Amino acid sequence: MKSISMKVNPLYSDVDLSIVFQFEFTKGDCKVGEAMVSTYSMDNGVTYRKSLLVPAAKVDKCAVIDQFDIIGDLEELCMKKLQHFLKVIGMKEIHAGYELNRKESM
Repeated sequence: MKSISMKVNPLYSDVDLSIVFQFEFTKGDCKVGEAMVSTYSMDNGVTYRKSLLVPAAKVDKCAVIDQFDIIGDLEELCMKKLQHFLKVIGMKEIHAGYELNRKESM
């Protein structure tokens, strides 16, 4: 996974009140693809946690992959990297709202 670099640009969408992440994948100096992911709060997904100081509410969130365009046979590697990032930032569920698009050249 280290041969592919991933640049993340978070954006806020006023339209649907979500955080949208724009991803750019590169291998060396060459861009090999890009992705767009929207994140949303899940209905009835509030979990209350007790911390040492005050009780806190955690809202469960999900991610929807809106766009995923990767060159050649790097799709699986880029998708693993993308899913790992989404799990690290706390996405409980990840859904695909796209059709996989292969690009032979960018």
